[in-house]
Amino acid sequence: MDLPSPCPVCGAMSLAPAERTTTLLAVCDVLTLKALEALGKYIVRVEGARYRVLTSHGWPYTMAHTIWQAPDRMVDKALRGAWDVVPPVVSLHGCCDITAESVVCTLDEYVHDLAITGTPHRIDELAYRFDTRLGLPVREAVWT
Repeated sequence: MDLPSPCPVCGAMSLAPAERTTTLLAVCDVLTLKALEALGKYIVRVEGARYRVLTSHGWPYTMAHTIWQAPDRMVDKALRGAWDVVPPVVSLHGCCDITAESVVCTLDEYVHDLAITGTPHRIDELAYRFDTRLGLPVREAVWT
């Protein structure tokens, strides 16, 4: 039987707050990959040779932004609707005063930052954003 433990954000005693945070991170990890895949498809469509470059190296669409820079407008277009499932997920797996809006803002900023810098997505970086932007610390064991 699980014993109540303190929430990492507010300190309130609850059952399995770490698991709830871990679940939210896992869902947001998948949403980030899907958003980067959508962005990658937009990037590749710009020029037919880009598809050949990706496939010849065996790279997924999620890596296209690391090869070719995407204009901000393209990133915005690719992210349209990407975070629509966040509100129900936060209502089921969120914690304390964390709002769906704050999670969406964090995800949106994160993917924009990846696209601007050409950096690949890493779950430890997303977990860092959860900690610094949302105040939701996630155990390192989740991604190692």
